[in-house]
Amino acid sequence: MKNSIDDVIIKLLFDRDERALEKIQTEYGQLIKYIAFNLFKNSDVAEECLNDTLLDIWNSIPPNKPASVSSYASMLARRRAIDRLRKENAEKRIHPGNSTYPDVYEELADIDDLSDRVIDGIELSRHINAFLKSLSGVNREIFISRYFDFEELDSIAKRLKISKNSVNTRLFRMKNTFKKQLSEGGYRNE
Repeated sequence: MKNSIDDVIIKLLFDRDERALEKIQTEYGQLIKYIAFNLFKNSDVAEECLNDTLLDIWNSIPPNKPASVSSYASMLARRRAIDRLRKENAEKRIHPGNSTYPDVYEELADIDDLSDRVIDGIELSRHINAFLKSLSGVNREIFISRYFDFEELDSIAKRLKISKNSVNTRLFRMKNTFKKQLSEGGYRNE
């Protein structure tokens, strides 16, 4: 059923019909806001991220024709949220008492050069999906929770009933494996 909804949305976007944005907001608006809210814990920022993501979708489809509107919207929302985080970090507006932002920002900085070159390509989402499919259920949950939902390590460990050290070690190994797979796929971290 989702596939037919995505087909309708894509057709409306290619026809430049603004009803597509309404359908995206109805179907995927909560998901988009959730991504931003998990990072900023602020509903106003989440709403801004939704609006920015809708504009990004409008401006990029066409010519892009994603296989999954929800995946495409999620990728754009994550990019918007991370861009905002980088901007706030650069402007020193992050509150020092909240350790979540700098931790995630520092972890993402490891692959910053790589992501800046690759993130615009739909090809990256295929690599991510293939990588996620290759992971065990627990490792997939850990990877998505940390790097897509920006969940704190303590929270992941508690929810999955494993040690924080185990979560950290698994993330380190998965990140290195993913970087290696991207490199083998032609993406260089230079």
